[in-house]
Amino acid sequence: MNRRRPEHLQRLGRRHFLAALGAAGVLAGSRAWGDDVGLPTGRAAGGPPAGTSRATGRPLRLVAVYTPHGRAHELWKPRDGFDIRFDSAILRPFDDAGAYGRSFRDRLLVLDGIDLSAGIAVGTTGHDGPRVILTGSGADGKNASIDQHLAFEMGLGAGTPQTSLVLGIGNDEPEPKACISYGPGGVPLPKWIDPAQTFAELFGEPLSGARREQIEIERRKGKSVLDVLTGDIRRLASRAPPSERMKMEQHQSALRDIEKRLAGAERSCIPPVHADRARFPHVRGFESARYLDAITDLQVDLLARAVACDLTRFATIFLGDLSHTHMFPELPDDVHSDVSHRYDAASEGHPGAPASWQLLSIQNTYAYSKVARLLAHLEEAQVLDDTIVYVSGDMGDPARHSSRSVPTLLAGGCGGHFKMGRYVDLRGSSGDGVPNNRVLVSIAQAFGVELQRFGHSADARLLTGRLDVLYG
Repeated sequence: MNRRRPEHLQRLGRRHFLAALGAAGVLAGSRAWGDDVGLPTGRAAGGPPAGTSRATGRPLRLVAVYTPHGRAHELWKPRDGFDIRFDSAILRPFDDAGAYGRSFRDRLLVLDGIDLSAGIAVGTTGHDGPRVILTGSGADGKNASIDQHLAFEMGLGAGTPQTSLVLGIGNDEPEPKACISYGPGGVPLPKWIDPAQTFAELFGEPLSGARREQIEIERRKGKSVLDVLTGDIRRLASRAPPSERMKMEQHQSALRDIEKRLAGAERSCIPPVHADRARFPHVRGFESARYLDAITDLQVDLLARAVACDLTRFATIFLGDLSHTHMFPELPDDVHSDVSHRYDAASEGHPGAPASWQLLSIQNTYAYSKVARLLAHLEEAQVLDDTIVYVSGDMGDPARHSSRSVPTLLAGGCGGHFKMGRYVDLRGSSGDGVPNNRVLVSIAQAFGVELQRFGHSADARLLTGRLDVLYG
């Protein structure tokens, strides 16, 4: 005998069900029931709404990461077959399932030959090169960086509590060598470098035990409603005529998808453990060097949680170097002067100095391990496919302070807009590569912003056009 639940319980269940759907939509960054809240209404011709992942229909995110001291090209470049696990390979953290839960080789696009051309044209190179990475402009530029342009000027960050997030490690000075995010007028933006501040700004004060218990009760309520609905559909499906069973199966698939999103929200969107200042009593200058690893991990983890919880869709982080940290006995105290400036590259007719490659690779690999950590958190929260992670440095050959062929990666799913899992060599026979402006134009177009040029230069050719090789 089937018992019908009292009407007031049916209404209660529906309210909880809708609340669960809403929570799943907000926390997992999805668009529950076609809700366009926080997304602009404009659409590219024949395409999805602006700011949307082509892969999933959910909001697209951008995270930009600065890595210091160029790269040892001999150990950075993948080998035949897109091999990034060879001996001393700098990119090996991206293919280390043991450390990061899975290989991200299929979510990596390695671009060899990206030049900071607009900066080179006016002498904004070397240690001032960070100024060019996201602005596509030298010191004479007045435009905002691409993250700020999309988040504020295009309104794509308006639907989240934090329109954009700008983080750093060890140095919060507003100067070209320490900033990649710039506001209108080319003004460098301040960075949060203290994980305690980052936590407080994003999540408020630490949760009390009572508040955590209340959140857990609400979570169980939402989950129990999904369990009841799933059971009801299974029972109805056994009695439904064949013509209706397809609809029942579609409902079950939809519920399974919601359950997965709620599971991701449970893992990633409860506020994290509060950043304990006892672990890092200093956050800037030489005194902070011994805490660099703890601070970097906390900043990366908080950034990932903010993106996963849809607190922001635009974020940047400026990573620090290993100088004075004493983390690796092989490294001298000053990585800047005694490692990066002593890198001796192989070139035609010159074998280079492999020992210098090995030392620089320690710094390079360390930085990429933090990017792999970021990817792992985003994957666990089920938002990696909807995220463009743009990783770049200010120099290719740091001994020459050259801003040609800067180490450039795109990682994540990139919303299905770019073809991942490969290496692309863009270096010409003259040694010149492709302006980074074309990467910035391509990122903007992925967000549905139909611009054809980005940045500032007297030579418009440096600014114009997307990078066609990104699309396969």
